[in-house]
Amino acid sequence: MNITLEKMIDFLLGIGMFEPLSVEELSEVLTIIDIQPYREGQEVFSEGDVGDAWYVVYSGAVSVRTHKPFQMDRSVAVLEKGCIFGEMAILDEGARSATVIAQEESLLFRFPRTRFERLLEQSKIGAYKLVYGMACVLVERQREVNQILAEYKEHEAQQIDDFPPDDYTAECDEE
Repeated sequence: MNITLEKMIDFLLGIGMFEPLSVEELSEVLTIIDIQPYREGQEVFSEGDVGDAWYVVYSGAVSVRTHKPFQMDRSVAVLEKGCIFGEMAILDEGARSATVIAQEESLLFRFPRTRFERLLEQSKIGAYKLVYGMACVLVERQREVNQILAEYKEHEAQQIDDFPPDDYTAECDEE
């Protein structure tokens, strides 16, 4: 697939994290990206891998999966066109927290960590704006997790309050 620089700029400026960048700042950032096609079922990275890049889905969709020993892998999200993932690898040097697999034929923009860090070392303002954008994405995701956790705890508390049921009668052996 042949993607022009103009198409890439238009696409990325339509994504919230990239909106604060000027065309010039975005053009500097685009010098570091790799455009990578993935087949359906192809792994982008695996849980536990070193975080060496972050990604934007240009087309297609990817599945984010987590693994627990002795259990089936569990899909925790499907990310489609315009979604960003792997950004934690830029903010810390931790291992990947999930496995990402192309759910269908997909085209991803890959931002390698070392090249992105070089932009930061060169004081490219666009790179700094993207780090701020990554922090905002992580804050939004944390708020979603907090909401899910609060709902879970509320549901769990309700179950405890409802036990035993009002019409519960214990069965006892009579002697």
